[in-house]
Amino acid sequence: MPEKDAFMFTENLAQAFTSLKANKLRSILTMLGVVMGVFSIITILAIGNAAQKYIDAQFEQLGANIISVQERTKSPDSADWLKLEDIEMIKSMVPNLKNIHGFVQQVGEIRISSKKSQQVYIVGIQPQYRNFEALELSSGRFIKENDLEANNRVVLVQDKFARRYYNTADIDGEVITYIDQKGSIAKLKVVGVIKTKPGIFGDSLDEYMPAIMYVPLTTAQNLNGSKRLDGIELAIDDPKADLTRIGQQLVKALEFKHKNEDKYLIQNTADIQASFGEITMVISLVFLAIAIITLIVGGIGIINILLVSVKERTREIGIRRALGAAKRDIVMQFLAESIILTGISGVLGIVIGIAAGLIISNAINIPPVVDIKISILAFIGSILLGVLFGVYPAKKAADLDPIEALRYE
Repeated sequence: MPEKDAFMFTENLAQAFTSLKANKLRSILTMLGVVMGVFSIITILAIGNAAQKYIDAQFEQLGANIISVQERTKSPDSADWLKLEDIEMIKSMVPNLKNIHGFVQQVGEIRISSKKSQQVYIVGIQPQYRNFEALELSSGRFIKENDLEANNRVVLVQDKFARRYYNTADIDGEVITYIDQKGSIAKLKVVGVIKTKPGIFGDSLDEYMPAIMYVPLTTAQNLNGSKRLDGIELAIDDPKADLTRIGQQLVKALEFKHKNEDKYLIQNTADIQASFGEITMVISLVFLAIAIITLIVGGIGIINILLVSVKERTREIGIRRALGAAKRDIVMQFLAESIILTGISGVLGIVIGIAAGLIISNAINIPPVVDIKISILAFIGSILLGVLFGVYPAKKAADLDPIEALRYE
């Protein structure tokens, strides 16, 4: 950069700062719109990225190649039900099968005392369930094969349930009274306590949130008087496996075995993960559009304030032109003011946005994500915004007739 141009650039920046300092309150209020816009963009993208990372991590725990089979609707015809025999059929037909299990789900109530009760979500499982869901025991043992063979009335509970109702997580051996939706009563012995995983909505337990408990699959079937399975999950030990094709083959095999059509729903983790990703992206884009509108409104505020500034400094502009200042110098002076406004606003918006993203991510129990590239792009974008919204007022100032400007009162 030539020495003269460098001097003029420095001089324009100095004049811009002087002008902005002379109207501190007006400058701060003008900056707020841009600060809020940049803050909103950074916060939304930070939370969106954190949510996507959390979802990806949850699917990594489950495993990449899992297929689930369920009935589309609860058919009253027992011939349509998924049963334990279907698991054996799937074992014989699916190559590279790593694990498979069936499960039963039902809702009931746990009676703690004559005055206390808790809604409960009972899951009937096989020992293989642990290969699909990362359950960590804090005490006791997991469901075993002999529990299924003997229909043992044993139960696994979460530590948050134990701490709330027993004031300790070590409740192995306690007997819990379970009441199903039909009113039938069963005594279940606690054989293990599971560590509660903090989720996106926390790990709070209250009377409106059913406790989750696990019993042997056959025990759950005996409790509800049905051999039906609510679903079957299988893991394929082949990262290149075509899960969609395998799922379609499973449906055909099940329809042939049960002599029915269009009764079973197949899902795989890859499809579910993609669906979650699309939902997260759409939500982020909607909020991002709102944030961009906020940013544009802030930019319009900058145009308005700079036009007012041009009006107030008409005589000053005339004097500068009379002393030999070129149109380019006037343009650069007002562009410098606009860029300084948006640049400082961008930095403040980025800092506040990152802080808000970290706070919100921690509040909803997902690992925070700070994307440096997005922060840099947001800053560059705020500078470009200053140029974009400063051009018109700067040109209007430069196009003033010097003689008319000197006469302006």
